[in-house]
Order: sequence, then structure tokens, then C-alpha cells
Amino acid sequence: MKVTLGFVAVAVLSLLGPQRGDAAVPKFCSGCNFAGGNLAGSIFDDGTYVGVNFEGADLRGASFRGARLVAINFDGANLENGAFDGAQCTACNFSAAKLSGATFTKVTMLAANFKNFAARVDDAQLRSLLSGCVSCNFSGAELAGRDLSGATLLSVDLSGADLRGTRFDGAVLCWETIEGTKAQIGCDTMANAQTAAASFAEVMRCEDPIARRACTLVDAKTLIQKAGSPLQGAVLP
Repeated sequence: MKVTLGFVAVAVLSLLGPQRGDAAVPKFCSGCNFAGGNLAGSIFDDGTYVGVNFEGADLRGASFRGARLVAINFDGANLENGAFDGAQCTACNFSAAKLSGATFTKVTMLAANFKNFAARVDDAQLRSLLSGCVSCNFSGAELAGRDLSGATLLSVDLSGADLRGTRFDGAVLCWETIEGTKAQIGCDTMANAQTAAASFAEVMRCEDPIARRACTLVDAKTLIQKAGSPLQGAVLP
């Protein structure tokens, strides 16, 4: 009988039981289903995980440091005080996940879903998370009063987010692309966001936003047009 790696991983974890603490887990898993599982304190460091389902799992204090995560479903998972430092995450779903106290130093997120993000993460870790994001969804996020100054937000969807009093001073919010032979400017979308008292002083656009090279200041007209929002009540550049 052929036994899949995913089945073996599930069986091993089930034998570990609920009193696992800092449990070791397989360093590679494809298509595994840990939905609703008790994985609190588990160590996924430097592993590779593809198409794994952690929906509703208890991952409090779990560590994914340096892990490679592809198409992972964390929907509704409890990731409080978890660690994603140095992780590379592509097409991961964090919708409804509990992320308070989690760390994201030097994380890389591509096309990740953080819709309705409302976690109590300190400002330094939030800046690191957003700066590590490319084409991430933070629509409906609760970011009021947060300090995102100096962050690099590359194609981040902030539509419908609460940005009241949020500081974007000196942040990279726009970039340049080439269509044919003509340069085009794109900015993070903020359609229908709440922006009263948000500050956009000296926000920038860059030809190379990740390396922050060839950057210039963005004027208010351009930011309003490209963000798709009147930025009502905000402090504009």
C-alpha cells in the first residue's frame, strides 16, 4: 500500500498529542491537512510547506522562521505570538487569523491575503510585514493611528481600511512601470479608506521600490488619482 507523505505527517502529529509544547514537525509537507489541529508551540523553522491547510488550527507560539510557505491556508488559525521572521510566503491566506504578538522581521510575502487585518502587532513588526509584502491584500484592515513612516508598500490593497491618524511619512507608496516605451505610475489603492488625520508627508515613488533607488516625492494630485481616493481629511504632500 502506498502511503503519502501528508498522511504520515498527520499521523505523526496526532501521536504527539495535545501536550506537545515545542514539538518538532516534518520539514517538508505537501497537501497536508492540519485543520483544527493542536499545534501550539510547534517548530516549522526552515521547512518547506506547499498547499498545507491550517484552517482553524491552534498555532499559538508556533515558529515558521526561515520557512518556505506556498499556498498555505491559515484561515481562522490562532497564530498569536507566532514567528514568521525570515519566512518566504507565496499566496498564503491569513484571513480571520489571529496574529496579535506575531513577528515578521525580514519576512517576504507575495500575494498574501490579510483581509480585515486587526492584529495587535507592534508598529516595527507591522512596518516589516508591510515592507515585505508585494501584491498583498489588506483591504478592510484596522490600521488607525499606526506608524508606517518609512515603510515600503508595494502594490498593497488598502481599500476600505481604517487609516485614520496613520502616519505614512517618508513611505514608498508608488512605483514606476514601463508600458511599451512609456513610464506609468502606480500607487497602493486606498479606495473607500478612512483617511482623516492620516499623514502622507514626503511619500515617495521609486523606479526600484524594493531597493528604494531612483526615488522622487509624490505630489498630492498624483497620490489622490493613483490611490483612487480623495484622501479626505488627510495631511497631503
